[in-house]
Amino acid sequence: MENVENADKKKKKYKLSKTIVVSILVILAVTIGMLIAFLPVTYKFDHSLIIKNEDYNVVKVQGEYTALAKTDASGNYLDDDFKIIGFTDFHLDTYKENGNVTIQMLIQNISSQKPDLVVFVGDNITSALNRRRAKQLGDLMEKLGVYWTLVLGNHEGDNIASISRQKMMEIFASYPHCLAETDIKTTKSGEEVWGVGNHVINLLNSDSSIRQSLYFFDSGSEMSSDDIEKYKEEIESTNNRKDDYIKESQIQWYTETVEDINAKEGHTVKSVVFNHIPLQEFNTAYNEASEGKSDAELLFGSKLEGVCASGHNSGFFDVMLECGSTQAFISGHDHMNDFAIKYKGIILAYNQNSGYSSYNVVTKKKADTLIQGFSEYMIDKDGGLTVKPYHNAELYPDLQEEILELYK
Repeated sequence: MENVENADKKKKKYKLSKTIVVSILVILAVTIGMLIAFLPVTYKFDHSLIIKNEDYNVVKVQGEYTALAKTDASGNYLDDDFKIIGFTDFHLDTYKENGNVTIQMLIQNISSQKPDLVVFVGDNITSALNRRRAKQLGDLMEKLGVYWTLVLGNHEGDNIASISRQKMMEIFASYPHCLAETDIKTTKSGEEVWGVGNHVINLLNSDSSIRQSLYFFDSGSEMSSDDIEKYKEEIESTNNRKDDYIKESQIQWYTETVEDINAKEGHTVKSVVFNHIPLQEFNTAYNEASEGKSDAELLFGSKLEGVCASGHNSGFFDVMLECGSTQAFISGHDHMNDFAIKYKGIILAYNQNSGYSSYNVVTKKKADTLIQGFSEYMIDKDGGLTVKPYHNAELYPDLQEEILELYK
C-alpha cells in the first residue's frame, strides 16, 4: 500500500514539474518573440539604387472616393496611360538574406519602371518583426516618392508576437504616399463590411470623369471554426482547403459602390479588383482553357501547383459578371502559379511572385527556375487594360548568379 502511495506521489510530482516546465517555455517563447518584434533590425541594400522619378506627375484628388490623376506642368489633368505595377508575397522576414534581395529588386523595379501607382498584393510582411518591417517598407516607399497601396495576405499578423492586421494597416496608411484606408466601410443598410483595408481608388481622365476604378479587398487568413463547420460538406467536396474568402458584406459593398459610381458617371465604369487569395474560378478557368473551351482563354503563364482557393465559394465571381464592371481579378498567394486566363470576359490573373523568401525557391529548391518579378497593369485613355508579367531573371541577368548562391 505504501509503495502505491509513493508511486502516486511521484506521478503527481512529475506532472506538476512537467506543467511548470511547459509554462516556463511558453512564457520564454512569448517574451523572446516580443523582444524580437521591437529589435531595430534593418535590411541591407544599396541606397544608390533609389532613383526618385523627378518627372512623376500623379496627384491625389480627395473626394467621396480617393482618386488619382496625371497632370502636366500647369496642373491640368491628362489622358495619358496609367501604369500600375504589382508585387506580391514578399514574405519579409522569413529568410533575412533573401529579404535583402527582395528589397533590392523592389527598388530597382520601381526606379527603372517609373510606375504611376504601386500595389502590394498581400503576404508582404510575415514575421514577429512586422511592426519594424512595416515602417521600413513605408520609409522606403516614401523615399521612392510614388503613390502606393496594398491588401493584406493570409500570413500578416499570424505570429504570436505580431501586431494586429488593423495596426499594421494603420502604420502603412500613415505614410503620405500610401492610399490604403483603415476605416470600416458600411453597406447602405448599415452593416459593417468585414475585413481590414477594403477601399477603392478611381483613376481620372482630363475632364475629371472616372476612367477606371480599382477595388482592394481583404481576403482574410483562415476560415473561422464556425465557417468550417457551416461549409463542411462544400469544403470536403471541392478542394478540402480552409483558406478564407471574400465575405457577403464585402460583396454587397462592392455591388453598391459599383452602382453608385456608375450612377454618378452615367455609364458602367470599368474596374480591376485586387485581393490576395484566388477564387475557385481560377482552377475552373484553367481546366476549361486546357480543354479548349471557348469561355476560357489562356493569356500567359503556367499552373505549377494547385490553386489554393477557399473551399467555400461565396459567389463573388458571379456578382462581378452581373455588375459588368470588372475587367480583371488579381491575386497572389500561390507562389508558383503565374497564369492569366480570360474567363467569361473577366481576366483572372496571378500577380507575378516577387519574394525571394517564398516556398517556390526555398522549401522546394526551385533555384534553377527563379520566377520572381512583378506584374504591369497598363490602363489606356479609354479604360482598356493590358496585363503583362516581368521576370527579374530577364531584366537583370547579371544579378542572377549572385542570387542563386543563396539557395545552394
